[in-house]
Amino acid sequence: MALHWQTTLTRPSVEFDAEDESSCEEVDQDGAPTEADIMAVTAELVFNEMPSHLIYISDDYETTLIDRETLVDLFRPELISVCKDLVSKDKLFDVVRQKLRYAALSHRWLSVGEPTFQEMSVERNHQSTRPGLIKLRNFCQKAREYGCRLAWSDTCCIDKKSSAELDEAIRAMFKWYRNAEICIVFLADSSSISDFSEEVWFQRGWTLQELLAPPRIKFYGRHWDKLSHSRNDKEDHSMLEALSHVTGISRQNLLYFSPGLVDVREKMIWASKRRTTRVEDIAYSLIGILNISLNVAYGEGERAFRRLMEAIIQACREWQILAWAGPHSPFQASVPRSPLAYCAFDEASTSILLPNRYITDRPSKLGDPFFTMTKRGLELEVILVEMMLQQPAPRRPGGTQKKTQTIRLISDSADFFDVTAQCDITFLPFSQWAVAIVNYRAHDSGKRGGVGKLKPANDYLCFILGSSIHSAHGGWQKVETQKIVTIRTMREVYQRVTTVWL
Repeated sequence: MALHWQTTLTRPSVEFDAEDESSCEEVDQDGAPTEADIMAVTAELVFNEMPSHLIYISDDYETTLIDRETLVDLFRPELISVCKDLVSKDKLFDVVRQKLRYAALSHRWLSVGEPTFQEMSVERNHQSTRPGLIKLRNFCQKAREYGCRLAWSDTCCIDKKSSAELDEAIRAMFKWYRNAEICIVFLADSSSISDFSEEVWFQRGWTLQELLAPPRIKFYGRHWDKLSHSRNDKEDHSMLEALSHVTGISRQNLLYFSPGLVDVREKMIWASKRRTTRVEDIAYSLIGILNISLNVAYGEGERAFRRLMEAIIQACREWQILAWAGPHSPFQASVPRSPLAYCAFDEASTSILLPNRYITDRPSKLGDPFFTMTKRGLELEVILVEMMLQQPAPRRPGGTQKKTQTIRLISDSADFFDVTAQCDITFLPFSQWAVAIVNYRAHDSGKRGGVGKLKPANDYLCFILGSSIHSAHGGWQKVETQKIVTIRTMREVYQRVTTVWL
């Protein structure tokens, strides 16, 4: 059935005056809800847990873009009628949420032709054959099939001319997808699961959270055909297997993903496989996944990812977030330029970089859990081992000029094996060299300072450091390497930790 678009409705902010309250029957705290109770719970849900604008789909499939105030006013009679017969307030929130359930659309934006907030906010004929509007009409039809009279699409339900609304949407989007009754995914390049390897939706940055957040999700192909027989594709074994294969995300995380600063490095690896149109969105698309607060400031470019990493470092205690290699941020040498830096590992470092599966309230006993960002850079306690640079072989005359070169560092101590790494040749003029071992066994008390322990035959994450008379504060600089560097000891080592600023 065709959908008819109407003008956006706007109403004054929802208020409950004394006259409304006095008309409600007084009951005790555990009794049946009053009208004031019902509307207070409704306002709490709508203004804190739901998107700022939604598409309302009527029973005859007419659709209207509405704001939060209008939503509360529109559903008020129905909610009062349904909730007034409840014998207790205990179920009130669940009943209201069920009545206000909405569907969320996940898709790949078209280069042109997507409906905008401004278009949906004025009265005009939307029975267009424009691909973006056809997609939106099909989405609304699927939403009604799932019993949702409300629908949300990021193309037309965000007023992007309002910086405040855009900022809220980016910060709250993970929550909005998680709270949706169903997330409907439109895969424009797929006709079946076998097409997933070529599907662009799996290569976009924002769709990562749209995959992880919803507890219920349904995939549709290019002709809006279902790609499985399940009502919820997160309950379909074949679909989960295909999703895990194409994304590299475990079934456990696909089903029970919890946002936060746990296994951050693993989440960065997921993100490294995706691209965004705006460079800032590399950082902004991870805000919800990491459950971190970050101001949105389009135009800041690569500073956005630097700010994200600094916020992570200030709150995270996992030493694995320091395990990256390759180009650093142009604004801070101690943080990577992008999530791709977390993929620069080889077989030797794989075993020590497995994600944490058991979380405790105590700081990890490996490395310094209190590393922090300061004005001098990343402050970190390490086991510092001074090394000597074995002079690299001279380049042949007329040979191809290379930007990187393999170097070998040799320790004065008989306790450590040599370290080799591929690094930028611009670092070779350093007069002093060292390695900083990160994941040593720390003192049981978890306090700063003290002695770190290393066991023989174990691989340890380390940074290669260089220093010269030109180094800031006469300190150490992290040397850019192409791969994550590890070191081994020949025997058990106990050594006092050293604070470095990188």
